[in-house]
Amino acid sequence: MDFGNMTARALGDLFERGEADPRDATEDFLARAAAADPDHRIYVRLLEKRARAEAAAAADRAKRGLRRHALDGVPLSWKDLFDTAGAATAAGSLPLKDRVPARDAEVLARATRAGAVCLGKTTMTEIAFSGLGINPKFGTPANACDEKIERVPGGSSAGAAVSVARDLAAGAIGTDTGGSVRIPAAWNGLVGLKTTSGSLPLTGTVPLSPTFDTVGPLAKDVEDAAAMFALLEGKQARAIEPFDLSRAVFMLPGGIGWSELEEGVAAALEGAIRRLVHAGARIVEHPLPELDEVHRLAWDPKGSRLVADAYAQWGEMLQANANDIYQPVRDRVMAGERLMAGDIIRADMERADIRARYLAATAGADAVLMPTVAISPPPIAALIDGGEAYGKANRMALRNTTMGNQLGLCAMTLPAGYDGQGLPVGLMLQAAPFTEEKLLRVGRAVEKALH
Repeated sequence: MDFGNMTARALGDLFERGEADPRDATEDFLARAAAADPDHRIYVRLLEKRARAEAAAAADRAKRGLRRHALDGVPLSWKDLFDTAGAATAAGSLPLKDRVPARDAEVLARATRAGAVCLGKTTMTEIAFSGLGINPKFGTPANACDEKIERVPGGSSAGAAVSVARDLAAGAIGTDTGGSVRIPAAWNGLVGLKTTSGSLPLTGTVPLSPTFDTVGPLAKDVEDAAAMFALLEGKQARAIEPFDLSRAVFMLPGGIGWSELEEGVAAALEGAIRRLVHAGARIVEHPLPELDEVHRLAWDPKGSRLVADAYAQWGEMLQANANDIYQPVRDRVMAGERLMAGDIIRADMERADIRARYLAATAGADAVLMPTVAISPPPIAALIDGGEAYGKANRMALRNTTMGNQLGLCAMTLPAGYDGQGLPVGLMLQAAPFTEEKLLRVGRAVEKALH
């Protein structure tokens, strides 16, 4: 039985019907990961003992008709910033390699109580501070969608995306502070859900920016994303209620979000928009200058709340361990040393005003549509040395997704086609805060229309 090719929900259904055993599925995923990832560029470490014990317990519950959740017994991977009791959690950073927490992160504890199997910890950008996924210290997993050229996987949830795209996990849990779920999901042909800040607990999660950090799933389809979101909430998974695209109103904002697209990305998204129109959706072209404003604010070197948060968390550690940190990450964090409190507070006030105006302007839309990423994933070799090429690519990777974090929204990326090189392109649906359930309904309808 090809467990790796199945969705998480399909696996759970097999366990429910007694047609497959969680132990067999877990052994299959562990064997796949060991064979495909001998140098640990995807998984920092597999947690074989834990996974086997959890799978055995899930098999026993299934046998007795006591399954706890639709994903009970389903093997998932976890980004290496979620605390795992008794196992190192380093957030991709060498100075933290010996950090061994005493208890699981709250979202992992919820998933474990519901019966999900924790396969292991996936690689990531150091302290989650890049949209490219390059980590020379711990290893960079190659993008799963190009067999000839090793391309960036997207970050910072790099290994998370590649573990799912290469069938080494049924689903993955990552975090998104400026796009770190959506970028790698888009670049690896997956669904990625950025949840609203505050909707899921961050307890036991190594922080980058408590202001913007969020937890979210990377999945093979929207149904899986919905089930994994419910798992992280500590709720039962429910069937996604149908959404009629003929009643949908989608806003196309133009402006910064639709500028400077690579030709192949633009062509794929134009095709996706045509398919939505054909399915009956109403597409409204409506300027949203608030997106341009929040973009400017997010990248203002004098007023970046994200950089200020990162420096407050990690500046001292980076100063003490400069040689152990990838220079592009170190430089971004240490820029916080020059920030002034008054400038950060003024930026916070300006952001709140932009957010209020944006929410008012988009109140009548079911979602705002934008490219998830304006560019296709570049080769790792062209960027690994850092410098200007790295900085430009990182900024273009993060540009569109960061807006949703800055505005406190929820958002989802869906596979929308391929560029001229056969690489996947993501379409982002951006929605109001705490409307994840509706966004998942809309996303499922869009997914059907696009495929």
